[in-house]
Amino acid sequence: MDLSYPLATVSPTLDAGVLQVIASTTSGCTAAELHRRLGRGSDEGVRKVLGRLVRQGVVLSDSTTRYPVYSLNRDHVAAAYIEALARVRVEIIQRIGAEIDGWQISPLHAGLFGSFARGLADSDSDIDVLLVRPSLDGRGRQVTEELWLEQIDRLGRRILSWTGNDAQIIDLTHATLLQMDRDGDPLVESWRADGIPVHGGRLVDVLRGSR
Repeated sequence: MDLSYPLATVSPTLDAGVLQVIASTTSGCTAAELHRRLGRGSDEGVRKVLGRLVRQGVVLSDSTTRYPVYSLNRDHVAAAYIEALARVRVEIIQRIGAEIDGWQISPLHAGLFGSFARGLADSDSDIDVLLVRPSLDGRGRQVTEELWLEQIDRLGRRILSWTGNDAQIIDLTHATLLQMDRDGDPLVESWRADGIPVHGGRLVDVLRGSR
C-alpha cells in the first residue's frame, strides 16, 4: 500500500493524491497550493484532475476568489468512502496499538518511527516499529522469551496482512536502549524526534535518567 496516499490502493493515478490532499483539509485550497502539498505530478496534470473531479461532482470549485478554491463535496455519496481511505494511516496506527495492548507481555514502550511516522512512506516502505522489552528474568524465562517472540512475529504478520507492507521491528532491552542513548547513537535521537508512541510509557520517560 502507498502509505502516504492510501487512496492509490483503489485509484493508482494522480487522482488518488489529489483526493487525499483535498479530503485532508476543510478549508479548501487552490490548484497551486494543492500541487505544492502533493509534491508529485505536474501543475497541468493536477489541474486536469481537478477539472475531471469537479465534473463528477466529487470536488467543488469556488470561483468567487482570485484563484479558484477546491474542496471535497462532503454531500457526495462517495465522500464518506474517500475520507475513510484518506484516514487509513490513522487506522493503521490504531490497529498496531490495539494489537500490542492485547499482548500478555507488555513492552515498556512501543512506537512507530521512520518514513511511516513522518508521513513519507510509499508502497515500497517498511513500517518501522520500536519495542522496548520488559525484564524477562525469573522462573520460566525461556517460556516467557518464546511468548515475547511469538507476539512480535504475530505483529509483523498482521501488519503485512493489514497493509501489504513489511514490518521492520526493532526489539531492544531497556538496558540496551539506555546504553545507546549514553553513547549518543543517532537512532535514539530519531526515535525521540519522530516517533509515534502506540503503547506504554513515552520514550522520553523510558530514557529519563539514562545520561
